[in-house]
Amino acid sequence: MDKRAIEGQDPHGANDAGVDAARPWRERWSRAVVVWLRARGATPNRLSWSSVVFAMVAGLSLMLALREPPASAAALLVIAAVAMQARLASSRLDGLLATYARLRGRAGEVYNDAPDRAADALVFVGLGYGLAPTFAWGVDLGWAAALLALSTAYVRVLGVACGLPERADGLMPRRRRMAVMSVAALIAAVLVGVGETRLAAWALAVATALVATGAAVTAALRLRAIVHRLEAR
Repeated sequence: MDKRAIEGQDPHGANDAGVDAARPWRERWSRAVVVWLRARGATPNRLSWSSVVFAMVAGLSLMLALREPPASAAALLVIAAVAMQARLASSRLDGLLATYARLRGRAGEVYNDAPDRAADALVFVGLGYGLAPTFAWGVDLGWAAALLALSTAYVRVLGVACGLPERADGLMPRRRRMAVMSVAALIAAVLVGVGETRLAAWALAVATALVATGAAVTAALRLRAIVHRLEAR
C-alpha cells in the first residue's frame, strides 16, 4: 500500500495540504496511527483478533482480582480497565486501517464482528467467576451479561440480514458497556486498596447488572425498530 494514499496525498505527487489542514484533529490523528501501524506490518484482521487477546487479559484479571491480597487485587483491576479500553481501541483501529489503507477483504465482515462477540463473553464470564467467591449468583450474573451483550449484536446483524441499515445505537452499545465496566474496575481498585473488598465486589456486580439491563433494553429497542421499519415498507 502506498503511504501517500493513506496520508491523503495525490499518488502522482500533489499533496492535498489544504484539505489535510482542514480535517478534524481526530481524523488526522487516526490517519497518523494507521500510517504507523501499516509501517509495522499490521493488518485489520490481526487487529480484530488482538481485541480478543485484550479481552482475555481483562476477563482473567477480573476473575482473579478479588481472590488476591489488596495490592495485587488493585493492580489486576487496573490492568482489567486498561485491557478493556485496549480492546475497544483494537476494534476501532481495525476499521480505520481497512478504510484508510484500503485493505478491505472479502471476509472482512467476519473478522470485524466475530472477535467482538468472543471478547464480550470473555470479559463478562471472567468477571462472573471472579464474583463467585463473594456472591453465590456471581457466575449467573456474568453469563447473563455476556448473553445479553451478544443479543445486541445478534439483533443488529438481524436487521442487516433483513435489508435494513445497520443500527449500532441504543442504551448500552459496545463502547458504553466497556466504559461502564472500566470505570467500575477502577472504582473497585480504589476500594480494595483501602481494604473494602466486599464493596469492590458490589461495585463490579452493580455495574454488570446495569450493563445486562441496558443490553436487554438495547436489544429490545433495536428489535422493535426493525419490526416497525419492515412493516412500514
